[in-house]
Amino acid sequence: MRGKMIAVYGINGIGKTTQAERLVEYLVSQGKQASRLKYPVYDLEPEGPFIYKYLRDPEFRAAHELSTEDFQMKYAENRRRYEAELLARLEAGEWIVAEDYTGTGLAWGLTWGADLEYLEKINQGLREPDLSILLHGERFLTAVEAEHRNETADEKIRICKNFHLLLGLRAGWAVVNANQSIEAVSQDMQSVVKKAFPTDLS
Repeated sequence: MRGKMIAVYGINGIGKTTQAERLVEYLVSQGKQASRLKYPVYDLEPEGPFIYKYLRDPEFRAAHELSTEDFQMKYAENRRRYEAELLARLEAGEWIVAEDYTGTGLAWGLTWGADLEYLEKINQGLREPDLSILLHGERFLTAVEAEHRNETADEKIRICKNFHLLLGLRAGWAVVNANQSIEAVSQDMQSVVKKAFPTDLS
């Protein structure tokens, strides 16, 4: 049987990595071959390393300044470059918990001023997740990267949080309150997944 793709969305610092990893552990406990996949895929040339440096190195950013549209195109190309591998993994029966995906590009692209129609166009044709979960709430400030373009922009984070919620309501993402205990959030996410795939999970 084909695997499933579950996208986990939310602003930076909301706990996506922790919850994606816990969701993978739950899926494995249910007998699934499962793993976490972080987008963008930073080690995938040429876009991945460029995006990594652009987000985290102000000098590199100044030397390679891009419009929001051109930067989001690099994200979309990175997703598309990984698409064959993603499809092969799903076809082999693997369940993929994707931390950030096309919805992230839409939310951050809108936050930095891009047009929604353009953002949707450059992501058109990419494999849609079988389920999308939005972790919504106030971010945790314990792991903010000091030079990260997005993580240090508090006003942009607030705007992006609202865009995530609007996009989620528009697309039917499941919304989970991220400002609970780690265990409570994990339980809520498991409930969402069990409801979405009742014949696959006990």
